[in-house]
Amino acid sequence: MGITVIKPGLFTTIQDYGRFGYQQLGIVPSGAMDSYALRIANMIVDNQDMESTIEITMMGPTLRFDKSATISIFGANMSPEINGIPVQTGKPLLIQRGEIVSFRKLVSGARCYLAVHGGIQVPKILDSKSTYVKGRIGGLNGLPLKAQDIIPIQESRMNKRAKWFLAPEWFQYCVSKSPIRIIEGKQFNMFNKNAKRDFLQTIYKIQSNSDRMGYRLQGEPLSLSAPKELITEGVTMGSIQVPPDGQPIILMADRQTTGGYPKIAQVASVDLPILAQKKPGDEIHFEMISLEAAQSLLIEREKQLRVLKKMIKEQNRGEVQYVQN
Repeated sequence: MGITVIKPGLFTTIQDYGRFGYQQLGIVPSGAMDSYALRIANMIVDNQDMESTIEITMMGPTLRFDKSATISIFGANMSPEINGIPVQTGKPLLIQRGEIVSFRKLVSGARCYLAVHGGIQVPKILDSKSTYVKGRIGGLNGLPLKAQDIIPIQESRMNKRAKWFLAPEWFQYCVSKSPIRIIEGKQFNMFNKNAKRDFLQTIYKIQSNSDRMGYRLQGEPLSLSAPKELITEGVTMGSIQVPPDGQPIILMADRQTTGGYPKIAQVASVDLPILAQKKPGDEIHFEMISLEAAQSLLIEREKQLRVLKKMIKEQNRGEVQYVQN
């Protein structure tokens, strides 16, 4: 027994932090699109930060818990309910055996993460539980969740219902309209002067054929100073490639391991969560910053997360525990 999927939602998968260390073999990292939300969801239920969760995209599933569990939901606002009663996100939630977690309408953001105390009990494939659908590995049979799937979990409970919750400020990044901060890509100087200017002045729209592999953008096309053939090289999440049609593609969690298109920029790691909460039809624009600034912003965020983790542990001390079978 575990969690029974009654309705799967739009695209619901099991994801942890990712499958790293195998890109030289052509195996993509996958993992959570919004690793920031994944980490906080896990902190709330006293898991390791990188533990496996249920990644919910735009339209949430309906799940019946056949074991008692302590869960958290963090990220996009998808109007979650327990037995039809709205619940607050950003806090531990006690689920009794037989209760149903469902989601109504998407209010803001694009992805939220449902963490269960103890994690999702599926096998690790190459050191990760993450689902990579195109490769059919990880998660449950390498596929998005479908009706009647059983998600294995360990039974857990809290001694009492939590009275604390995260302040609204922790969710604000999901609705951020701020520019996505970037640093220069390896081939930035191969683009002509107009392309460099247009890239930073254009408001791009995320196209409908975007997915976990990459966000395809529609806007002012970009051109190189002169045609050039490139040797394929490694890419990472947030690499912004420009194919021959001049429309940028931002590589995301299920990106390929290498790419041969010129990279005009790289999204600063600190802003990847903001980007992950965008959906087709949303508009984004960019702001160039230095590598040093990008590093400082990331260090500051990690400091904030360390403080948050300590505060949550103090709130949860002695409250979350496994049930002995």
